[in-house]
Amino acid sequence: MNIKKFSARNLPEAIRMVKREMGPEAVILKTRTIPGPEAKGADDGLKIEVTAAMDYDLAGSGHGKGNAIELARIIQKWQSLETEMRDLKQSLVLSDAARLLKPELYFNQEVRALCLNFKNFGLRPEIIAELMETVPIDKAGKISGTKLLQDSLTKVMGRVQVETNALADPQARVYSFIGPTGVGKTTTLAKLAAITALQQGKKAALVTIDTFRIAAVAQLETYARIMGLPMTVANNNKELRSAIRKYEDCDCVLIDTAGRSPQKDQDIVELNEFFNIPEKIHHFLVLSATTRYDNLVQIEKRFSRLPVRSCIFTKLDETLDISAMLNFLLSCRRPVSYLTTGQQVPEDIEIASKKKLAALLLNSMKEARNIPIEVKQYGSSSRA
Repeated sequence: MNIKKFSARNLPEAIRMVKREMGPEAVILKTRTIPGPEAKGADDGLKIEVTAAMDYDLAGSGHGKGNAIELARIIQKWQSLETEMRDLKQSLVLSDAARLLKPELYFNQEVRALCLNFKNFGLRPEIIAELMETVPIDKAGKISGTKLLQDSLTKVMGRVQVETNALADPQARVYSFIGPTGVGKTTTLAKLAAITALQQGKKAALVTIDTFRIAAVAQLETYARIMGLPMTVANNNKELRSAIRKYEDCDCVLIDTAGRSPQKDQDIVELNEFFNIPEKIHHFLVLSATTRYDNLVQIEKRFSRLPVRSCIFTKLDETLDISAMLNFLLSCRRPVSYLTTGQQVPEDIEIASKKKLAALLLNSMKEARNIPIEVKQYGSSSRA
């Protein structure tokens, strides 16, 4: 039996070489794909190696036609396999994982691990795509899963904006708390008032324009009385101006507002007219961490008719999954100032930080998504 190997750029070309040299009676024993440098004596582009054999006893004995049929069957089967592999590759390219990565990055193990971490964070595909644009093509080497998780956190937190000293805004001494109903605006205001007046020793005053909600005024009056702070009710724009002038000697004036539906444009218009005053106001958009991402985006879009400065997220104690909040912070690029985790005044509030958000995200992966994590001390390994 005569056995030979042939190298070519593709299978059809290799088959032609087999036929030309060994005749139609030759039988294909094996085919394999090889890197160009292994194809000795061939161009760098050669990728297919075919091993063919011919039995001298069969040559010219009338069996050539049967061997030719077998060869044609093998070629047809190989071409069918090539088509299936091409379709499978195309399906992968169109899938979430592949379409988020450049072709030159998809087969890099470390890069794919980063992409998987972003998906496990609960990030939206368009945000993952933006993050992957920042991944260097030459990223390679054996990197531990812990280090890759830390890298993923660093990339995410690098895009989150935080405002760590919101109540010391040098351009404003008046702060309002706006947002939809039921997110905890009044309680959040009371927490910050207690911290400002009782802990920091600053002179603070409270104003409410919430005359719609039953007992809203009484609730804020109770907080004001307990903390020994002055309070005023303003029913219109003129009374709001008067109240702010009344407290011009205070370090900060905190304004409580009625919850407004983002579905009703008129509510937002009225609120905007209420705040049409010469005094510069730092508007906090108060949002709940339990709200869906699409609704958060819609709320932010409607309330942006006012010059919203930063966000406060409440009710983090009521959800295990912070992906909606995180996606919102990444997509809307609005800074977050405070995070609240309960009803206690003033204990259940803290200044937002990237370290805290990273810890919440890791806990979300562990609890809500049931994904084991190994990373420790995120803050010590990253400037975030």
